[in-house]
Amino acid sequence: MRWQKFWMIFLLSFAIILGGCGKTAYPSIPKNQDFIASVNIQAPSISFINEQGKVFETWKLDEGYTGATLINQQQMLLYGFQLKKATVYNLTTGKQEFSIDTGVGVTNAIYDKVHKQIYLANGKTNRVTAYNEQGKLMAKQKVGNYPMSMLIHNGQLIVVNYKDTKLSILQTKSLKPLKEWTIEKSSNGMVVVKDDQLWLGGHGEGIKPNSTVDIFDLRTGKKISQIQLPMMPVGLVKSDNRVYVISHGESTISEVTLDGKVKRELEVGANPFTLDLFKHYVVVAGYDDHHLYFLQNGKIAKTINVGKGPFQLLVRETEE
Repeated sequence: MRWQKFWMIFLLSFAIILGGCGKTAYPSIPKNQDFIASVNIQAPSISFINEQGKVFETWKLDEGYTGATLINQQQMLLYGFQLKKATVYNLTTGKQEFSIDTGVGVTNAIYDKVHKQIYLANGKTNRVTAYNEQGKLMAKQKVGNYPMSMLIHNGQLIVVNYKDTKLSILQTKSLKPLKEWTIEKSSNGMVVVKDDQLWLGGHGEGIKPNSTVDIFDLRTGKKISQIQLPMMPVGLVKSDNRVYVISHGESTISEVTLDGKVKRELEVGANPFTLDLFKHYVVVAGYDDHHLYFLQNGKIAKTINVGKGPFQLLVRETEE
């Protein structure tokens, strides 16, 4: 009897240990620490960098995550195209809070701070789904072929269908379809300019790489002009008076006025896919050379070594 009791206690203890080891906890990120985070996908990790250009923490990811988004500045949702779940971690504790059953195919995720909803695009199901901050499904909507780029503007969720010739515009709260525009296939990367224009970049298709950013009237959906840029302009970010465009086909960043005039260009990084604004810098991620480049006044001010394959940038700047 004593041996039976011993083995029961041993097995129960072992089960508890296994259960406790099932969820990964990552290093804590201080609650008020500003950062730009590099989501690296060749060897999955996230590098957290401060304003001084120092990598102050690294999360070595335990799954093949391909992207992330911040939720309320204190949580991070991680997803992967081949993963069946998206997982939300608390940044301060580094602990998992909950997961969402997504099925494979998630291509992008963004957070709507107005309606406090998370939107996931899925290139397998060709749907956009909305979840609340606790991971409860709130709405879902079929869109075009392979939704990927998403942007929120004035209560509308703008969705670029990468393998299609249409852009979908949905109501943010309900995901009710509002409009569809005709766009070029393989479009990717967008930003709203002057509150009435949508600038849209893209790779191009097949043997015809794209070298323009197309400008659409947000009210009508009509294409009104285009800007000639280096090959494959796929990442766009807007400051107060400039739009910065990364062209990964020629590893070039272009500085463009809000009127569409190219002011200067700089070769930076190796095969960059993304860029963002952090403090007084424009930051470019070099996918093949595994570095972030902090640019200031059109010049490289800092170069930071991060994980392998930086593919996405996330910025947190706490309110002063």
